[in-house]
Amino acid sequence: MGHREEVLRFLEKIAPKSASNADIASHTRIKPHAQVFQITRLLMDQGMIDGRRAGHEWVFSARNGAVNTTTPAKRRATDTKTVTTENPIGPVAFEALCQKVMSEEFRIDLRPGQVEGVPKRFDLLSEDGRIVGDAKYYTAVNGTSLPPAKFATIAEYVWLLEKTKAEKQFLVFGNDRRVPEWWLDRYGHMLESVTFYFLSDAGRLHELT
Repeated sequence: MGHREEVLRFLEKIAPKSASNADIASHTRIKPHAQVFQITRLLMDQGMIDGRRAGHEWVFSARNGAVNTTTPAKRRATDTKTVTTENPIGPVAFEALCQKVMSEEFRIDLRPGQVEGVPKRFDLLSEDGRIVGDAKYYTAVNGTSLPPAKFATIAEYVWLLEKTKAEKQFLVFGNDRRVPEWWLDRYGHMLESVTFYFLSDAGRLHELT
């Protein structure tokens, strides 16, 4: 039995009660705790379980049937709330996840490196320099407000990426989807060649531009 099935079976066993990620981790053999977090987020995105915010943590419960009844709009809304869940994977783990997912997306190995003439070491660069990108794990100020300092940093990275003249230039955002969407609402019309993506902690990639 896989970990996903183990989580589903545990929630079905305790139904109609709910359980937090910590509860699930303590009653199953799944380790570390972050893996439980990724599984519950994925199952909730797929409509396999129900989840709701309870105080400072999320709790999950079994639902009747295993049909994904969540609309695409609701799934996108769920992804924007990644920042409010407990124990996000963090910037370091996110960079590793980006390297794996974006390498698969472009079907080429992407690693940290520098483009000649541009004074910046990018997180994601193909050996031939045709594809270059960077990973950003941002959140809103106090979870609700626009982050002006981060907006300036995003603009700087867009400018640096455009200076590489690479065939494919991109930024991958994690944690809080609202941050790149807010930036695009204000400045997206000025983009020339850089594509924005959002990558959830569960590894789901969405193109924003």
